[in-house]
Amino acid sequence: MTGLPATVEVWLMGDDETRRAGRPERPLDPESGPVARFAWELRQLRAEAGSPSYRVLARRAHYAPSTLAEAAKGNRLPTLEAAVALATACGGDRDEWIARWRAVSALVQPDTSTTEPKTPAAHTGTQECPYPGLTAFEAGDAAYFFGRGELVEQLTRRVTGSAAGGLIALFGASGSGKSSLLRAGLLPRLDTAWQLVVLTPGAGPLDELATSVAALTGADAQTLRDEFAADPKALHLALSGWVIGRPPQTRALLVIDQFEEVFTMGTAPEERDTFLALLADTARAADDRVRLILVARADFYAHCSRHPQLVAALREGTHVPVGPLNGDELHSVIVGPARLTGLIVEPALVGALQADTAEQPGALALMAHALRQTWLRRTGSELRLADYHASGGVRGAVAQSAEQVYAGSTPAEQRLLRAVFLRLTVLGDGTDDTRRRIGRDELHGLAATHDIDRLLEELAQARLVVLGKHTVDVAHEAVIAAWPRLRRWLVDDRDALRAHRRLTQAADIWHESGHDHSTLYRGGQLSAALTWAREHPGDLNEQETAFLAAGQAAHRRRRWAARSLVAMVTVLAVLATVGAVLAARGQHEATRQRDLALSHKVSAQAPTVSPLFTNSFPAEHVYRNQTNAQRSSRLNNCRSGYLCIAVGQGDGRHAVFELYYCSERRLGNAIDVGALNNNQTGNVRAWFAAADGKTWAYFPADGTPAPFNPYPYDYLRPCGF
Repeated sequence: MTGLPATVEVWLMGDDETRRAGRPERPLDPESGPVARFAWELRQLRAEAGSPSYRVLARRAHYAPSTLAEAAKGNRLPTLEAAVALATACGGDRDEWIARWRAVSALVQPDTSTTEPKTPAAHTGTQECPYPGLTAFEAGDAAYFFGRGELVEQLTRRVTGSAAGGLIALFGASGSGKSSLLRAGLLPRLDTAWQLVVLTPGAGPLDELATSVAALTGADAQTLRDEFAADPKALHLALSGWVIGRPPQTRALLVIDQFEEVFTMGTAPEERDTFLALLADTARAADDRVRLILVARADFYAHCSRHPQLVAALREGTHVPVGPLNGDELHSVIVGPARLTGLIVEPALVGALQADTAEQPGALALMAHALRQTWLRRTGSELRLADYHASGGVRGAVAQSAEQVYAGSTPAEQRLLRAVFLRLTVLGDGTDDTRRRIGRDELHGLAATHDIDRLLEELAQARLVVLGKHTVDVAHEAVIAAWPRLRRWLVDDRDALRAHRRLTQAADIWHESGHDHSTLYRGGQLSAALTWAREHPGDLNEQETAFLAAGQAAHRRRRWAARSLVAMVTVLAVLATVGAVLAARGQHEATRQRDLALSHKVSAQAPTVSPLFTNSFPAEHVYRNQTNAQRSSRLNNCRSGYLCIAVGQGDGRHAVFELYYCSERRLGNAIDVGALNNNQTGNVRAWFAAADGKTWAYFPADGTPAPFNPYPYDYLRPCGF
């Protein structure tokens, strides 16, 4: 590189030759011919874009860098696809560069194509492939769209007729050409008075709707989104209000393509209901200046019938079923595009294609892919049956294309490819499995970024996926149905795939909520997800990994908090128990000390004349707390011949009495408390009896003696002491 100009930063690469590193592009003379001028204009466009390298452009255009470099080489006219890819990657207008390419193509003599390689990946030529493969026809491909002329006319009349109004619903099987009918059939037929809003719902239909309507009306997308969420009439008001301010002939046509995504992309039920209510209200408003078209797979008709407002709009609207092509229409689809590019289709090939797709409404996408693979293998200007069979035919072309990519990958790349396609598929629930458009950021963490980008570019070149600015999508549901390896992946562990999809959705909600802890998995849900992650290493992306890690951290915090609470409660319970025991012991000791002091006082002050021990305290305290010496002292102080009685313990009905007969020191009997104390058990103060043992008297709480004759109470019995 020594001595080269500092401004040189782009180096040529080629598929059919090895070039030395550091070799600059060969200068071109724009006056030497139309091909050279076309290449020179491409280089000028690239220079105006800041001279990005072909590797940078390849990432934008999803083409190999060598293909883009060859397009600007100027030796021969590049294919339309390569030229347009390079131009749009540099910021050029697609339609403008298509027109430029066609103008140059009309001026030059066709190159000999007999020297073109027969390997699809290496094929280059001077013609644009007239078959879209698995992708839908777009408005720019309208010239190649054949076979649906009658249906296009019918649909155009429905939309533009003076009596037209309400909802127009296109229902058809997957692969029947619904999107192509709309984009390459209907829309190019509408004049400039029709202002188009075309969108696919995706996982956030309200966001998609607000963004698309804002692009037409010039309103703020977020403001529209808020209005749509609050009022089901807001969509019709936004469109009709914009149309009213335009010339009288202006019309607005809102088209929802792939409408089934409302039910398959994990949209929140509240958002889905709001979106459907907006569409239903717009359809039923019957405004002849605002029209609505829904395009959906037929197997999702039942899903549409679950929403009452949408059902009402469908009843009042028009249904346009998209069925299989008849023989003449199928012949036109096969032969018409080829004739436009100067190709001949071998009659045997036409017959084989008609036989392989007969009465199969979803076979058009498979046939288009098989024809594209046949075109890539062609020699000369004829599409032959042998090349068709070599491509795998209608039933095998998709699988063959996918297997070529898979077989050419390393084991690590094969694991990545599997993870990508599983994420690009929605498992059907009463319907066939369908594609799922995802953001590229969902693939972060599955492998190194450059490995993911390289795989996606390879899949895009094989026409198996479609790459948007920030999205990835399967080119068609036919890939899911026609690739046996993918079918096996989807069938082998379906429950695990559903668990993974729920995990992906939960991680999305957690991310969108700003990592709100209330959205994290916990309990059995977290345990099941962690088990799945251990059994499927490498299948988690960055966001899912972070989501589970946050769930584990929250679980550890909850467990620590629970253990701390249990420990604290246990300590408090122990402290409370110890405190209660100590308090009980203290109270018991205080009571014992009080009773002991009382006993000492009573013993010291025992009367010598009156038989009454005390009328202030229960006599049972004296009995319980006196020692034998104290009892003897009290007996010695009693007047001879008198019987002294003090209350003791009992069972509630009978109280035990302590009987002292001073002269003989006799121990006495048990007497009925209820009888003696007017049915008031306990707290009897003291008792007195005459010396003869017959005349009894007792002192109640008021201290007034009362006579009492214990006889004939025959249940008096000795009680011991």
